[in-house]
Amino acid sequence: MKRPDPEQSGAHKLHAAIGIIVVLAVLTVQALMHFGVITGSQLSAFFRLSEKPVSDDLSVHFVDVGQGDCELIVCNGEACLIDCGEQEMASKVKGYLSQQGIESLKYLIISHQHTDHMGSAADVLEYVKVDKVIMPDIPDELIPTNTVYEDFLDTAERLGAQIYTAKEETLDLGGCEIHILPQSFHEEYESLNDYSLCVKAVYKNVSFLFTGDAESAEEQNILQSDFDISADVLKVGHHGSSGSCSDEFLSAVGAEYAVIEVGVGNDYGHPAKSLLSRLEKHCRHIYRTDINGSVVIRTDGENIEVRCEKEDANYGKSEQ
Repeated sequence: MKRPDPEQSGAHKLHAAIGIIVVLAVLTVQALMHFGVITGSQLSAFFRLSEKPVSDDLSVHFVDVGQGDCELIVCNGEACLIDCGEQEMASKVKGYLSQQGIESLKYLIISHQHTDHMGSAADVLEYVKVDKVIMPDIPDELIPTNTVYEDFLDTAERLGAQIYTAKEETLDLGGCEIHILPQSFHEEYESLNDYSLCVKAVYKNVSFLFTGDAESAEEQNILQSDFDISADVLKVGHHGSSGSCSDEFLSAVGAEYAVIEVGVGNDYGHPAKSLLSRLEKHCRHIYRTDINGSVVIRTDGENIEVRCEKEDANYGKSEQ
């Protein structure tokens, strides 16, 4: 009688074990969906948003952090984070970076020093290697005194993270140009929101404009500058407040796509109806993180693809 080949027997056992694991995983997912723990759209969104960016393409992630801002730009293996939401969103921001396979950031750009834009910055510095932190220059009287901001500064000093005052310059991110808009007029502002760094990311023939919490005062000064603010995609200023995105500003940007980062049922009434009315006149596609969840825009430098965490939302949709 021929003895069984031990290697062949081991392979059969391995295949059987894998088969059992797959069956158990399928049954578990079916049970979770049956009892309403997860929905089909949430499941598909999880796998879709967990995809690592195509190496030759640019991906811009408008991460849903509630009433705050967080944008992740990835190009050819290099990553930049613009803002990172409130401190309470730190675990979500770190989880999102992990899903995208991000272990280091070439740049962490903080648009301005309000906690809904930089509250998780200390946690980000602890979690991944950051080559360069960039923040706007602001007057002494507007420098925050809260513990969140002080913890960020302490963490940066402890880790030896270099914090640079923003200047008009162009940074390279894996072939994507990151333009920091000029701030030569900042001394005129009374509101910290209008000290927001405005950033334009350009990849081949596609561009994105990020405006932090900029409102009418800063927008007017930007319009009077010589900088080209035209863009295909606009990150709407100040979570869609009534004071942001004037008709003149929107006309100059000329964006086809607009993304509003805003919290569900927030106390500020964002986005304002007047703002939405202006956007609808200028932009073909409008997305909101309170309705669409995280929004991911990918491009090869010519074409644009939009994917939303909540594809079944009634405002905005996946566009090819």
